Amino acid sequence: MKKIWIIISAVLLLVSCEERNPGLFRDMTGVYFNNTTGSMTVTDSLDLTFVYEAGDVMEVPVRIQLVGRTSDQDRALSVTVDSDDALEGTDYLLPENPVLPAGESYTDYILTLKRTDALKRERKMVRLAIHENEHFTLPVTDMVQLDDTVSTLEVRVYFSDMFTKAPVAWDENLVGKFTQQKFELICKVLDIDPGDFNDPGVITLAKLLYISSEMTAYVQGEVEKRAAGLPYDEDAFDPETDEPLTFRK
Repeated sequence: MKKIWIIISAVLLLVSCEERNPGLFRDMTGVYFNNTTGSMTVTDSLDLTFVYEAGDVMEVPVRIQLVGRTSDQDRALSVTVDSDDALEGTDYLLPENPVLPAGESYTDYILTLKRTDALKRERKMVRLAIHENEHFTLPVTDMVQLDDTVSTLEVRVYFSDMFTKAPVAWDENLVGKFTQQKFELICKVLDIDPGDFNDPGVITLAKLLYISSEMTAYVQGEVEKRAAGLPYDEDAFDPETDEPLTFRK
């Protein structure tokens, strides 16, 4: 907390003295990660999942904030990304030659995550770090929030294609016990956007009753196909028990 308040106090002092010492504030050119959550709390860790994404890529903006004056020219940023379990090109993509654009006091470094089959079984992590270069120093190293110190020089991004809990709109009384297989089958068969399940205003009780009825009929149809020796949807059956999925309590 002391570090960040020292920096803020120094910046305010330099602003107030700008007319007497214009060069001091102008010469302060630093950057730091200013990555905030929905509550506007700065964080150095993100935990993301593809389960609510309809596509196979996810763009993750990581905010880089300027300390000092803007410039009339683009200025290159020095950001490195590494991982112990994810591979560039296979699991994630990086922007080429990131810069702080002319006239801007911040920019978003876009990390692009890729959906792979491995994410159904494991959670991966990539680590972003910002460094000094010929344009920028690193005057802000961390912040203290809610009795927790977070780094402003490093951000860890965890990602998977797994659930940690059922989506908000899921009701076991109407569509049975939640499983990721059932969720994905519903979205596939009924062409529902996965993100809709986080909004009870979209996936209403009436919609859940419709889903239960339609999916029960769908699974029954796949059971009949399999019994007749016809091609059928393997996703309609539990891979461990080989029993048909159920969409009623």
